[in-house]
Amino acid sequence: MAQPLTPGKRFAEHAGAPWSRIGDDLPHDPGLGGEEFVDLLSLAASLFDAPIATLAIGLGAEARLVARRGIDAADADTSLLLREAGPSVRVVNDTHADPLHQEDPLVTGPAGIRFVLTLPVNGADGHGLGVLAVADTVARDRLPPASEPLLGQLARLAARLLERHQLQRRNRIAAQIMQADFSAVVVIDASGGVVFVNHAAETLFGGRARGMRGMPVEMLFPPHLQADPDLAHAWLHGRAQDTVERMNLHIQTSGQLHTVEAARCAWQLTRGEGVALVLRDITEHLRQRDQLLRVALYDPLTGLPNRTALLDMLAAELSAGSDVGLALVGLDNFKAVNDTLGHGTGDAVLQATAERLQAALPEGAMLARFGGDEFAVLCPGADAAELDTRLAGVLLQISEPGEFDGHAVHLDASIGIAIAQADEACGPSELIARADLALYKAKAAGGRRCCWFDAGMRQEINNRRMLDLELRRAHAQGEFEVHYQPQIDLDTGRTFGAEALLRWRHPERGLLLPVDFIDALAASPVAADVGRWIIRQACHDATRWPRIDGEQLAISINLFPVQVNNGQLQREVDQALEDSGLPAERLELEITEIIALDPGDAAAQSLAGLRKRGVRLSFDDFGTGYASLSLLQRLPVDRVKIDRSFVRDMLANLSDAAIIKSILLISSNLELQVTAEGVENHAQADLLRGLGCHGAQGFLYAPALAADAFGDWLEARVAGDAAKPTGAGRE
Repeated sequence: MAQPLTPGKRFAEHAGAPWSRIGDDLPHDPGLGGEEFVDLLSLAASLFDAPIATLAIGLGAEARLVARRGIDAADADTSLLLREAGPSVRVVNDTHADPLHQEDPLVTGPAGIRFVLTLPVNGADGHGLGVLAVADTVARDRLPPASEPLLGQLARLAARLLERHQLQRRNRIAAQIMQADFSAVVVIDASGGVVFVNHAAETLFGGRARGMRGMPVEMLFPPHLQADPDLAHAWLHGRAQDTVERMNLHIQTSGQLHTVEAARCAWQLTRGEGVALVLRDITEHLRQRDQLLRVALYDPLTGLPNRTALLDMLAAELSAGSDVGLALVGLDNFKAVNDTLGHGTGDAVLQATAERLQAALPEGAMLARFGGDEFAVLCPGADAAELDTRLAGVLLQISEPGEFDGHAVHLDASIGIAIAQADEACGPSELIARADLALYKAKAAGGRRCCWFDAGMRQEINNRRMLDLELRRAHAQGEFEVHYQPQIDLDTGRTFGAEALLRWRHPERGLLLPVDFIDALAASPVAADVGRWIIRQACHDATRWPRIDGEQLAISINLFPVQVNNGQLQREVDQALEDSGLPAERLELEITEIIALDPGDAAAQSLAGLRKRGVRLSFDDFGTGYASLSLLQRLPVDRVKIDRSFVRDMLANLSDAAIIKSILLISSNLELQVTAEGVENHAQADLLRGLGCHGAQGFLYAPALAADAFGDWLEARVAGDAAKPTGAGRE
């Protein structure tokens, strides 16, 4: 027969908040405690011939009345007068004469208390349980002589009543919890045998209470399933360290492994002491936690650790006190794969890249996906020479051609490398920043290479950032100017147009040429705004130029890549032509190979729409890139411009002369006009004319001139001045 159960005092301390401090949630109810409390207050009031009696649980400011006689609840709740107790009986004969209580609400209010006696109520262990008080509305000189011997008896009676009702309340709460479905409870005796299980425990273990009673607790928690069998055994039997209040244990039910969180507490049995286990199945909670952890720390596409996980790994390795190398690997042409073949193919490429990197990693290295098309290689204890060799192999591995979704894809990558020495203060963010600067340098140098971090890179980036800030200011404050260089017909010597060239009148450095800032400007957020302003300004200036030999001059304007790709070019050109009144046929827009190699849908539509409107297109810096000749067959251009680098040495370098001849031959076959840039002497002009080149521009005719100066130069041409060279040098 099962032994009857009585909850021990430690049950509340370990099993949870609802029963942790029995009595704290007692309501302000005069009926609490039943007839015993009513009788107690009646007896106290009778013994002291007082109309008011109260019983409070707790002491001082924490005390709360649980029974009252002769006083309203509202009055009782506004004062501490009846709840204050010292170590012994406290008597206030006349509250009006007591400075501590003259302003108390029970004294000044409707209750009108003048006399108070408070008696501390202590438990068997001497701990204060509460306060018993009697009060009168009439002041008294002293206590009735017959009442003094009864004070101790009243205090002991009140203590027994409070303790008994606390125990009864605790038993009721414990019994409810024992049978509740939200917590499984298993009680075992000193020998480790099960003496009680509630309904929730039956459900958890898949058995019946009758069959589980008397069972060794190890049958419920098999040792071979536990992470530490010895510790689990000691804990289940109440012999583990007191600091181990909770433990995760493993059980098996219906063939499935479950994890339960167990809280242990002492339990008083009829014969001896036992242990009560309060159990909660946390299997699903742990599964969801692991899933969230994986989402937080792993890239779902490649399965590699993500940036957050990399930061954790870096922090751990850097704190270990050895050299740590970090390489950031970035694909050079991944955007083109996504744009032309779709994101599905792009995802397949990233997965394949992750596999190739895994196969080529240095020994002991860790791989993570840093974000987008970038991966990170963490190399603890890195040796610079070995790392350089291995990462060069990584580049070769990535560049192997592959087929994805039926498309042949050739990939290239750049790598930025940085090492944190063991004796330097370098955190994860700093090491990543160094590797990122090196990767930026590798890409800026053309890609397909490894680049090591050096301190000069940081200064270079800082200089670039400062230049960007200056460019923003220059645009806002109108420091940019448009200058014009004439374009000459080599057969007739007539000026047929001019190229608009940007200049920056820097407040400290003077007039700056494009070589000093144009690349930074093209990458700046203000590039689109500056480009729009150039178009408007050049169109406006061109309308003021005089006719040359009865013909109006064309204006040629260079475009930034962002202007072609942002979808606004056609609208902005139309607006500039409308505002200035310049005919579309007099406008020529120059595009570079960077733009031509990657024309998105918006760019292609804009260029086609402008050409259909009458605007002419030219291909600038022709011959300097990788695919210029093939691009001529599919681009809607009217003119090709030979880059100055070929013209400069064409007289002495047979290769440059051969390239110019090829360009002129292809352009003639495609019926394209050709203009040579950088013509500085008559010998160059004569050779170009002899080869069939149509036009030229350069210092032989005029440098780029400010708007007013160019107007004067044109007026001189109209007046019949000879077209003489105005200087020599570089444009």
